[in-house]
Amino acid sequence: MTAQNPHTTNAKKAMQLLKDYTNDLQGWNLVQDNKSGVKVYNKSDGSAFPLLRGETLLSGSFSAEQVAIVATLPGCRKIWDDKFDTAQIKQFYSVDFGLFWSKVKTPWPVSPRDMAAISYTEKTSDSVYIAVQSVKDASIPEVSGCVRANLLMSGWKITKTNAGIAVSYITQIDLAGSIPTSLLKSSHQQIPLCAGTVTKYLKDHGFPPIQKECTATIVSESFDHVKKEYAVQWSGQGNSRYEISRKMFPSGVKVKITGKAAFENKGDLVIVTGINGSAAMKLTKA
Repeated sequence: MTAQNPHTTNAKKAMQLLKDYTNDLQGWNLVQDNKSGVKVYNKSDGSAFPLLRGETLLSGSFSAEQVAIVATLPGCRKIWDDKFDTAQIKQFYSVDFGLFWSKVKTPWPVSPRDMAAISYTEKTSDSVYIAVQSVKDASIPEVSGCVRANLLMSGWKITKTNAGIAVSYITQIDLAGSIPTSLLKSSHQQIPLCAGTVTKYLKDHGFPPIQKECTATIVSESFDHVKKEYAVQWSGQGNSRYEISRKMFPSGVKVKITGKAAFENKGDLVIVTGINGSAAMKLTKA
């Protein structure tokens, strides 16, 4: 049984903000147009914390979902974001809605920042919106040695166009505590560039297995980039289906199931049926 979600209202507000901010460029100031193909913008909403935005275009035969999985899985983020330290999924409320804890690196002697946040995804046939926002949740208390940051809003708009995949990444964050001005300025310059590092990861490595659908309850999900190992655990009853990247897994994948479930490995697709109770799957390079 899926856990009751206490953060639905926050998530819907964050999603609407993301859609409003990425609808056009009105009020956004272009501050950088670099050689990597990322345009960096900022905007003020009257608060002390600027909105930061990165825009890029990914050409080639990619999909919005493929960009989205690279943008969201912590195992990928360790590669494309050098400020990222670690993250833990605390609760899946649905396939597209999760509660997580994450931690980012800071140079000594600045204390590392962590946050408790929700991630909420909406998909259409040619676009993916991912809204992320800090929340307070008893299951994620403050951590000794870290300063709890407040992610006012963050998110991705990933859209298929005639020219390729248009990627917008927006962040507005209160890092809290004492931050040197030089570090704050550097963060404001680097954060929007993640729009480009995500697309570079996809071009260089492909993408981890994408869960196209799941009618069972997801308990946990992880991906290890170095080992090229994807793991998922389910409960309840249902089926699941995964898209496999030939770039990341040129010879396909090996599938290992524990618990009650059956699978069919079609190379570019892994289909899992008959999940019943506690079951898990591990996908590794063939």
